[in-house]
Amino acid sequence: MKVFAASLSLLLGMSRLIAAPPGTPPASPSAAGTTHSLVRPDLVLQYTEYGSGDPVLALNGGPGFSGASLASLAQLLAKRTRVILPDCRGTGLSIPKDDKAITLRGTLEDLEALRRSLGLKQWTVLGWSWGGCLAMEYASKFPASISKLILLGSGPNSFEFAGPYTDTLKMRMTSDERQAEEYWEREDVRNQDPDRAAVEVLRAMVPACFYDRSKAIPWISQFRPGKAIYNPGAEALVPEFEIGAQGRIEALRHLDCPTLILYGRQDAMPATWAFENHELIRGSKLVWIERCGHHVFIEQPEALEKALFEFLYP
Repeated sequence: MKVFAASLSLLLGMSRLIAAPPGTPPASPSAAGTTHSLVRPDLVLQYTEYGSGDPVLALNGGPGFSGASLASLAQLLAKRTRVILPDCRGTGLSIPKDDKAITLRGTLEDLEALRRSLGLKQWTVLGWSWGGCLAMEYASKFPASISKLILLGSGPNSFEFAGPYTDTLKMRMTSDERQAEEYWEREDVRNQDPDRAAVEVLRAMVPACFYDRSKAIPWISQFRPGKAIYNPGAEALVPEFEIGAQGRIEALRHLDCPTLILYGRQDAMPATWAFENHELIRGSKLVWIERCGHHVFIEQPEALEKALFEFLYP
């Protein structure tokens, strides 16, 4: 189960916008954008804005990775759009004091509260990896809030048959990577330092997600023990996601908004997931990026930029 959970993490978000409470830094500009806070009943939701133009909500992978993991994608999109990149509930700087508050329902309510606080009637919703799963769940619950939907290397609409993804990933790992993953998955090792063990498992598995393994190095370099970059506690969202599978699938059959489904041709994700999502969402467009694994925005940013802007601005 631990290997499967780690694999998913490789796939795999009455309030108003107010001044930050005492002791909380104000909005601040940086090379990564401008950071803001949205006060929620049980946490302070952190998000970063990039660029200007039509609004795009970008949802990160995991579950458990912070919004910062999509900074390069946000900067790419910011050439022509206004990108809103949150640390979804349970990630980055948006971790509630009580882990029981990390729920799918709470995540969706956060996103709707954020949209309303920004005064937006609709926005394009883009989800990468687990973020694609979250984007589909959001679209199934709040279809009127979405102008366009983009599923980038998305997970499936149900994890019932996710085993082949784990199998493919394990097959692509080198012997050294498998040994490292098996070591850090050992219960006695994990118990000594759970945060480091979670990060080391990801470091062992991530290169297998890439077509060009050399491009995995900058992605891996961001991993540090602690919850700021990756919070394994957010994996609690997956069972909740699965429970709602049938209702979500039925709602997505009736979704009526332009949808782009984009995958790397050499992604370890089963190609059947791409075809299933494409068949499920009527009128959707399926695009493959050649010589590319799961991290499209790292391996083929130029091809990705072309596909995204052709879809957003036909």
